[in-house]
Amino acid sequence: MRNIKIKKRSDYYIHSINRAIKILNSLAYKKEEIGITDLSKQLNLHKSTVHRILVTLEDEGFVLKNNITQKYQLGIKLLELGSIAKEQIEIKDQALPIMQELAQKTEESIDLNILIDDKRVSIEKIESPHDVRRIIQLGKSLPLYCGGSGKAILAFQSDLEIERLIQKETLVSQGPNTITDPNKLKEHLKEVRKKGYALSFEERGLGSASIAAPIFNYQEKAIASLSISGPTTRFTKQKISLYVSLIQKAAYEISRAIGYKKIT
Repeated sequence: MRNIKIKKRSDYYIHSINRAIKILNSLAYKKEEIGITDLSKQLNLHKSTVHRILVTLEDEGFVLKNNITQKYQLGIKLLELGSIAKEQIEIKDQALPIMQELAQKTEESIDLNILIDDKRVSIEKIESPHDVRRIIQLGKSLPLYCGGSGKAILAFQSDLEIERLIQKETLVSQGPNTITDPNKLKEHLKEVRKKGYALSFEERGLGSASIAAPIFNYQEKAIASLSISGPTTRFTKQKISLYVSLIQKAAYEISRAIGYKKIT
């Protein structure tokens, strides 16, 4: 009988990433600037290896170099990522029971998206019990200009931010009704902001529909969105009217739960 070797978790490690994490941990625990020589001794790594990793981390904003002392400390990017992680965990914890209630009432797919690096990323979902339903991919980055979830975030940014994001993005058609003209998109976003929700019919694919509303944080910034999605055949006028009311109420409840104070 042939012996089958069972791999340990560490067998899958990428050593350069593992070393980079050890360097970041050393900088965190030391709580002061550290030079390449000291890091090399602490981690039993060659100085050239430590230097290469530090240069990469510095370019990405994860560490900061003091050009006078030639020593390193943690960079601002880690603070940014920590803030995003905290916000994601908080939103997910508060949103899930509200999403579950919304899913029971609509029997459609419910999706929670958060704004990350000028894209929307799905961080929580509840899929419809119907055989024909919208399949949601967690963790996938999607553009803001297309679909209910993205537009519900984009429309509630400042005018300058909307302009920047539209200029940055290549407006490519992803469905029969994708808006690819920048001026038409800006006018459409004004309507979304006025109504308080975004409606999408076949913008991200043939036969798909969604209704989404923004989620605001304590600074009154739209940082996420909540959506109801499914096939266009089930999104009748009567249901759309109901879904608009439900999604706005649910998104507002989540916003209030994470510190939003404005009364609607």
